[in-house]
Amino acid sequence: MKKHLLFSAIGAIVIFGWLFLSNAMPNFHKAASVYTPAQNEILQKLQDLGIEEGMYFLGQPDPSLSSAEQEASMKSMEGKPWAVVNFHKTNSMSMAMPMIRGILVAFVIAFLLFWIFLQQKDPSLKNRLMISLAIGMIGFFFVPYSSFIWYKEPDIFAYFADAIFPWLILGFIGHKMAPAKA
Repeated sequence: MKKHLLFSAIGAIVIFGWLFLSNAMPNFHKAASVYTPAQNEILQKLQDLGIEEGMYFLGQPDPSLSSAEQEASMKSMEGKPWAVVNFHKTNSMSMAMPMIRGILVAFVIAFLLFWIFLQQKDPSLKNRLMISLAIGMIGFFFVPYSSFIWYKEPDIFAYFADAIFPWLILGFIGHKMAPAKA
């Protein structure tokens, strides 16, 4: 159990460190948060409209319309601009709770990965690397890529890197720490 907890702590540092690099410096995800000089006007207009906090897909038909009206509306929107807006009424720069939650989630992820390593019948380095990579790719395909198919997030390649590099590092470290036979 000591190795399991130690790997979880090391894994949490690897994951948290990677996510810092990926999202802060050098910020591989910067394409998803580009600055616009029109931000103040856009934010003021959203506030003036009185919309509730939430995520909005702009460029879709009104759901209260009949099926035929929705289809006609969708045809009229073809080739026109669309947007996804994630609107919040207040900005908070508090980093403490998100960082605490992030490191705790990273710890749980590493804990679960090590548990999977302990279940292996063939705990070779190759198999542990492949399991780690498979988990990273499953996560990538399930959320970021599936969302990209519809919403075209501009940082999809950063998510792809997130699905590969930290997972291979964890697979290598896990192989060194997990016993050869569970």
